Amino acid sequence: MKKELFCHVCDDYKVIDVVRKNEVYMVRDEEIEIQSEVSTCVCCGEELFDKELDEANIERAFEKYRKNHGLLTSNEIKTIRDTYGLSQRAFSRLLKWGEVTMHRYEMGAIQDKAHNNILMLLKNPENMLNILNNNLGVLSCSKEKKLRERIDLLLSENAVTELEHNVIENVKSRNDIFSGFKYFDYEKFKSLVIYFALNETKLFKTKLMKLLWYADNIFFKEKTTSITGMQYASLPRGPVIENRNLLLGLLEKQGVISIVEDEDTNGEYILSETDSCDIFLEQDEIDIAKKISEKFKNFNCKQISDYSHEEIGWKENRVGSLISYEYAKYINLD
Repeated sequence: MKKELFCHVCDDYKVIDVVRKNEVYMVRDEEIEIQSEVSTCVCCGEELFDKELDEANIERAFEKYRKNHGLLTSNEIKTIRDTYGLSQRAFSRLLKWGEVTMHRYEMGAIQDKAHNNILMLLKNPENMLNILNNNLGVLSCSKEKKLRERIDLLLSENAVTELEHNVIENVKSRNDIFSGFKYFDYEKFKSLVIYFALNETKLFKTKLMKLLWYADNIFFKEKTTSITGMQYASLPRGPVIENRNLLLGLLEKQGVISIVEDEDTNGEYILSETDSCDIFLEQDEIDIAKKISEKFKNFNCKQISDYSHEEIGWKENRVGSLISYEYAKYINLD
């Protein structure tokens, strides 16, 4: 059913058309031009009052004003408050604003520049912690405790995010024969580690390095690209990934794996702290990972290292040098 509004010219309720036109709204003494939507009578063409469209047009003008002045939107303001789990009233009190201030901002009122700058700073939990420490007693003990716990969690999450960025930037390599013609893909690397860890009782680091090398190289042999884009170096115990300690340390920091010291061997093995739902591999990548896992299922660290020492890619590269994926064509696991 088409929308009808009362037309004072026709003196009756009439079906309306919605037309678009440029209009200027005054927002804080500034002229803001927008393309507004206006209801018109289909009979006489008269513009009609439409509360719903009028409110939408005003909000459109407000949003353009915010954009012009670099102000946060109402939704962005609400998201910042929700991040700390505070009510509108508690948030306003902590910032020493009027108790209805946050309610007004979240309902669409335009914040002043000073308040906007404070809200922008609060995207960083360290700044919220400073405000909390400088305003002790404003919140109840229980609310303050919950807020501190929330800030600690956010700071921890930020630290992991920054660590992830730094590690990946450090590991990024060229897209060439030494990376299997692929840029480093952290999610693929993480997925392979999880897959192999779930299929081993104790996945020692030495064995993991060989499993990853074989998986990437066999996939390259079949598809002319590696799974992870990782570079591998030739070391005395066989091929290993570059920056292995950084990458495994990041996985542990993210809670993806645990690195456990083995009392019998003094070596370190890896346990998965997640399950297969966090493995993001294509079916052909999973097929290769399964093939590698089954091939070396019963190999210990020494056995798989000795096995890798027979590979031409390891034999023909001096210690410490990168192993080209061109040697993948010589690998035969049958």
